[in-house]
Amino acid sequence: PATVIVRANVDKGNVIFAEVGRGTNIDNASMRKSALDAARKAKFNSISGANNQSGTITYVYKFK
Repeated sequence: PATVIVRANVDKGNVIFAEVGRGTNIDNASMRKSALDAARKAKFNSISGANNQSGTITYVYKFK
C-alpha cells in the first residue's frame, strides 16, 4: 500500500497547518494533495486550556 503521512497542527479542533511528513512512501503529487486536502478538512475534539496541538495523520491507499 501507498502511505502518506501528514504532519498537522490543530487549534480548537481545526487543522491550521498541514504538510507531508517523513515516512511517506509515494511521490504521486495527486495522492499527496488528496491527503493534505483531507487533513485540512479534518475536525478534532478541542482540549480546553491547551495551546495548539501537533501530531500526524496517516493515510493508506490500497490498490486493487
